[in-house]
Amino acid sequence: MSASLHYSALTRLLTLNNQVHDLENQLLGVVLPRGGKWLDSPVATQGLDRVAQMQEQIDRGVRASLTACWLGMPGERDE
Repeated sequence: MSASLHYSALTRLLTLNNQVHDLENQLLGVVLPRGGKWLDSPVATQGLDRVAQMQEQIDRGVRASLTACWLGMPGERDE
């Protein structure tokens, strides 16, 4: 594999890593209501939907990072 492909894979990996960390920080900042009547409210449902969407984005970013690592590894497909 050429050096430019290694550089490209590393750049992509760092970009994905930054995106995932940004999402994690946003997720930590989400305030959800606690128990009782709040759980049935539209506000609570919207908050939970937002958390679920952020978790899905984080999962996609992690999978993309793993793929970038795998594609950036030297191996038999280089020959």
